[in-house]
Amino acid sequence: MPTTRNSSKQAVSPQTQLQDNRRIAGGGLEPEEEGNMPNLSTLSLDELKQLDRDPEFFDDFIEEMSVVQHLNEELDSMMNQVENISRENESKGSHLVELKRRLSDDYTALKTLGEKCDQLNKKYLKKSEEYAPQHIRELLQIAASNADADCDRHVEHFLNGKIDVQTFLNTYQSSKKISAERKAKEERLGTQLSALERAGI
Repeated sequence: MPTTRNSSKQAVSPQTQLQDNRRIAGGGLEPEEEGNMPNLSTLSLDELKQLDRDPEFFDDFIEEMSVVQHLNEELDSMMNQVENISRENESKGSHLVELKRRLSDDYTALKTLGEKCDQLNKKYLKKSEEYAPQHIRELLQIAASNADADCDRHVEHFLNGKIDVQTFLNTYQSSKKISAERKAKEERLGTQLSALERAGI
């Protein structure tokens, strides 16, 4: 019976068995032993029949050829390289996904910060306009004008008998005081602005 890969340690491999048969028949090394590629034309009819009728014997014979073993080793090496490259690509892919996520988060945070800066800038400009000296002067002028209008309205109400003398005096004096204060502040601010303008500030 031909030996297989699953035979015991004492079993003889198919290729060794064929080589021993050829040594007995020819008394020396066969050419295929030197080139590691068996020449089927040198095999006996019984050997060829055994290879033909026993698939497992044939497979063992092929696998024990050095050239096939070398090809198997190269194939294993290439498969290992492919696996390593695949693992590397997977690792780099995960890292790339993480970088994209961080970039997206940073962009969102930056966009939010930019929107807040725009809002604060608008508020600052609005407050700057509100507290600008010229704007304050205009507000004082409007307040003084409103107080003068109140004085005129109090006089009209008094003359039409809508309010008594005491009420007229109280409301008129209050409105007149407000008008005088606003005009005084507006005048001082106007003087200061004129001085700054002359100084080129």
